[in-house]
Amino acid sequence: ISMKKILKILVIVIFVTSLLGCQDKYHETYTLRYYYIEGCANCEFFTKKGIPLIEKEFGKHMKIVKYNMDDATSFDKFKKAYDHDLEQLQDFDYDQYGVGPFLVLENHYAQLGVYDIEKFLNNLIRAVSGEKLMAPEKIEKYYYFKNN
Repeated sequence: ISMKKILKILVIVIFVTSLLGCQDKYHETYTLRYYYIEGCANCEFFTKKGIPLIEKEFGKHMKIVKYNMDDATSFDKFKKAYDHDLEQLQDFDYDQYGVGPFLVLENHYAQLGVYDIEKFLNNLIRAVSGEKLMAPEKIEKYYYFKNN
């Protein structure tokens, strides 16, 4: 084999490998509903640090729908979505109704409170991959969908 042919083969192998490396690792689009309270320090921290991290990881594969639970102008919209989500969950503690941040990864799980944003992101990845979630921190509570 000539050096020219070896180089051509090498270029083709590198090209194909780079194409395969650029494949999306997510094949579906997931929906994350984010219920937050304006002025809540935990919610604001999650909005500033967590949302960009999720967007960077999932890109177009994560649709984030935000609901400001304090916005009177969209109260009916928020309440309808919120109540619908709660009805789908097993054993929701209604003493926690309206507490934020509350995040619902549609058809996977919901989480009340976020202590560690990196861990939350890892749990999102685990959830969409069908893996078991890491245990919640003391200030966090996980809820699972009734049909899962």
